[in-house]
Amino acid sequence: MKELLLLSGLGILSLVAEIINARKLIYPLVIIGLFVNIGLCVGDLGTNETVYGMLKLDNSALAFTILSSLIALIWFIVAKNYFSDETNISDHFSLVLFSLVGVFLLASYTHLSMLFLGVEILSIPVYILAGSDKRNVYSNEAAFKYFLLGAFASGFLLLGIVFIYGGVGSFYIAQIAATSMLPYGLSEPLLIAGFLLILFALAFKMSAVPFHFWAPDVYTGAPTSITAYMSTLVKIGAVAGFYRLFVGVIAVYHNYNFFESYTTILLIIALLTIIIGNVIAATQTNIKRLLAYSSIGHAGFILLGISMIRPIVFYTVWYYLLAYCIANILAFWVLIIVEKQTQSENISAFNGLAKRNPILAGTMSVGLLSMAGIPPLGGFFAKYFVLLDVIGRGYMLIAVVVILISLIGVYYYFKIIIAMFAKEPAESSTLSVGSFTKLIMILVSVFLLIIGLMPDYFLNYFF
Repeated sequence: MKELLLLSGLGILSLVAEIINARKLIYPLVIIGLFVNIGLCVGDLGTNETVYGMLKLDNSALAFTILSSLIALIWFIVAKNYFSDETNISDHFSLVLFSLVGVFLLASYTHLSMLFLGVEILSIPVYILAGSDKRNVYSNEAAFKYFLLGAFASGFLLLGIVFIYGGVGSFYIAQIAATSMLPYGLSEPLLIAGFLLILFALAFKMSAVPFHFWAPDVYTGAPTSITAYMSTLVKIGAVAGFYRLFVGVIAVYHNYNFFESYTTILLIIALLTIIIGNVIAATQTNIKRLLAYSSIGHAGFILLGISMIRPIVFYTVWYYLLAYCIANILAFWVLIIVEKQTQSENISAFNGLAKRNPILAGTMSVGLLSMAGIPPLGGFFAKYFVLLDVIGRGYMLIAVVVILISLIGVYYYFKIIIAMFAKEPAESSTLSVGSFTKLIMILVSVFLLIIGLMPDYFLNYFF
């Protein structure tokens, strides 16, 4: 409960700061607040606090909250220039912080009404943030498209919740799981339709195939800083909500009979997402669009992990999100700097980057190599743990297909690395980066290496 109050209080404080003319205090207060939030979550591990029977702060919820706070902390440092507009600074801070409240609700809900509230509290601020570059027609288009398609997804989610209530007579996911052991509750057709609709709605939020069409256009049109936010923190919220419903209950009640029927659907969606995301990413020359399709491919890997439906899946999914989000935000950080100084998002803007700024080239390489799954970085073990689960469940053919498709990811990531190190720059001038930025880039890159070298540490910490 303390975490919810802290995040909400920071969002309200950001709005009040505009009135009391304390804009300059918002940024340091938010950074300190996120550190405090991580500390509160660590202190609450193992307590299993419940909030009015609607939320439960178990270890999985707190771990997702720690992850979202950590990534938000890094993102605020990455996007510092995004908050330089004095006229909108309070609005931007409050929107980001309120969307973090949505992530918290999605990570901890035990009641389906809180699932719906979490999705909406997460999504509505991001609709606005996607169109925050008001003078850019592509930003306006991105916001409109995201809002329109997001409204349809919310409709599916709400209808699915209604169907489940009609089939079981309860909004509590624990009672739904227990009732479905009869084996299908009061009404099998309503229960199945309800879960399918919720699955489709959350797949949209994760940008999983075939609900991915919005992602490339929205990611490309939105301000790059907001694209970095959508591809990391929004994905954490969507995955947390998905995990909570389709795996969290199963791990407690061991009710595999009903939910096993969804494994085939999840596997199909996951495979299509991995294949389409990676294949189309390989054809892109715009870095933002390439990273958008890359994000779709990684969403497929996460869904593949969730579809294994085992208690250990929590660690697999959480660790994958940790490695992916850090690597992705590093890549976007370099893109933001290069885009600002070259006015280009094309791969050609990265030609000879190693000569123009070795720190930027090194940071970008670490992020890309991790997302490609190159050892000993975190991304390698993230994919390894997912594939280990897949093979453990006997899906050897699926594991082989996924490994082969992942080689396409290696190709398009290395395409950028080759441009940075092997091609001549269009301009000989250096790209300037502040000393503090260089230091944080190095520290985050080293952290990505550490989580790859010590993956068992995180497993032992949360289990």
